[in-house]
Amino acid sequence: MSHRPRLILLLASAVPFVIAAFGSVQPKAESWNLIVSGAIHGTLAPCGCTKPMSGGIRRRATLIRTIYRPGDVVVELGPIVDEPGRQSEIKVETLAQSLRIMKTQFIALQSRDLLMGDGVMDSLSRLSDAQLLKDAEIKSGDGLKLTSDIGAQSLEEAIEQAKKLVTTRVDEDVLIFVTHLERDEAHKLVAEVPHLDVLIYSSHSNPEKQAIRVGKTWLISPADEGKFVVGLKYTGGRFEAPVTYTLGPEISDDPTVARYYGQYLDRLRMEKLVEAMPKSSSDVYAGTEKCRSCHEPAYSVWKNSKHSQAWATLKADKHDADPDCVGCHTVGIQSSGGFIIEEKTPHLTNVGCESCHGSGSEHIKAPEKVKMPTVGQDSCSPCHKLEHSPNFRFSEYWHKIKH
Repeated sequence: MSHRPRLILLLASAVPFVIAAFGSVQPKAESWNLIVSGAIHGTLAPCGCTKPMSGGIRRRATLIRTIYRPGDVVVELGPIVDEPGRQSEIKVETLAQSLRIMKTQFIALQSRDLLMGDGVMDSLSRLSDAQLLKDAEIKSGDGLKLTSDIGAQSLEEAIEQAKKLVTTRVDEDVLIFVTHLERDEAHKLVAEVPHLDVLIYSSHSNPEKQAIRVGKTWLISPADEGKFVVGLKYTGGRFEAPVTYTLGPEISDDPTVARYYGQYLDRLRMEKLVEAMPKSSSDVYAGTEKCRSCHEPAYSVWKNSKHSQAWATLKADKHDADPDCVGCHTVGIQSSGGFIIEEKTPHLTNVGCESCHGSGSEHIKAPEKVKMPTVGQDSCSPCHKLEHSPNFRFSEYWHKIKH
């Protein structure tokens, strides 16, 4: 009986060159799957105001536990976080517990993940039981080598590291190169190094139509924010065409990971992270009710819009203590004179007049002297981002709140 080919995994990103090997993940089956997802950028759950939303670790765990078979190789791509901070530390621990449930063997870190520090990274490895690709070391054993070129700063450097990987190839080795290059440069890399089996590249686009085969190499990307999972079956000495799974609402939440996520939200509340959010201004916000007496028609439009229900929606999802969410569901959170927490500033909950027009306290004191600015599409963009509101069109949405 033939043995499953050895797996060599090379990752290109932003830390020193790494080669590592672990006999415990040595392939044994004749047929197996490569399962790739991640690049969550700190997004553990679906976020946005356009339905249906996709992604999240709870749905992803359900999917991977459904398709996973012993001998499969599961890879989590970085970045895990966007920036260091207490919330990011809690996210890392929550993700790590969840990745263990997903049978993840490898976590391909990016430089921003390493800014969290060695202690957090050690917790990530311990809680996930996965190998972190971060250290400048070479390990080998049982015919498997794991290599990382996170230090590549250019296409040329990535090509050179891919060539180094190819030189280590033994007859039945499978070569998988993970790079943070985007699609055009990934094509150039494959042209220079045509001996790879799979190249995983960086993309922000829906991956369903992103996969392409160049020679023997499959170029794939699971996009980012953990919204998709890409699987490739290896059988008969080659990879078959990849399958893309969309993590939509038709996929139920994994109960174990849902419990971990609930604990994550509880920790945010317990540590009062919203109240501790830094303030960049001292502008004083009055609240939407203060606008009503002079702007009754506009107030009526607002009252009948979803903007007036934004806080209730957030509370229903139990994200009212989540610093990632409250800014787009309240007024003036960036200011010491804006939203603090509901108990202290209930008049600044929801998306109100001042969310778009800015602080109105001085205008209320002297309406003829201090004029409020006319605003437009730029006022929407901070919250209606592409990743959170992919179907947002200002010309269409404006008619729903026109005043």
